[in-house]
Amino acid sequence: MGRQEAHGTAGDAVLNGVLTGVWYALPDVVASRRARGWLKVAVIVGGAAWAARAARVADGGTPDAAEGGGKAPAAEAVPTALVARMATAPVIDAQALGLGDTPPNRARPVRAVAGVALAALGVGASVAGERAIHRWGERLTARGVRYAHTRIGLVAGGVTGLSTWALARD
Repeated sequence: MGRQEAHGTAGDAVLNGVLTGVWYALPDVVASRRARGWLKVAVIVGGAAWAARAARVADGGTPDAAEGGGKAPAAEAVPTALVARMATAPVIDAQALGLGDTPPNRARPVRAVAGVALAALGVGASVAGERAIHRWGERLTARGVRYAHTRIGLVAGGVTGLSTWALARD
């Protein structure tokens, strides 16, 4: 892992940890549920903007080029391996093997329904987890624990930052 990648990994880990900590600490700082919702949208947009900028830089651009202030990287004169593979003729001809006139695969609708069901299950599990964490913070606050949501946010942010850093290392 090069120096540039190490800084990117550390930056991503810190950013993910801070965003997660802010996300969970908001109920201690902002009383209005509507305002918290808008601030959470801002956290998501900010994180997505950081990720998009980091992806552009990782693809060979410079931070200035990613922001539009510098020169864009020069176009490659030699096609990449993927482009070269896409430009070649197929090795096996499906028509010659008698595979071109087969009926459509019956498993595709089942896979699509399973994919949608798994996505819905993932969203439902995320919402249930978020609600459980919020209720936990509210119960701690009702018991008199000061800054309960912030404490949860600090732990969640630390765990998120460390796991981001550990998973990004090769």
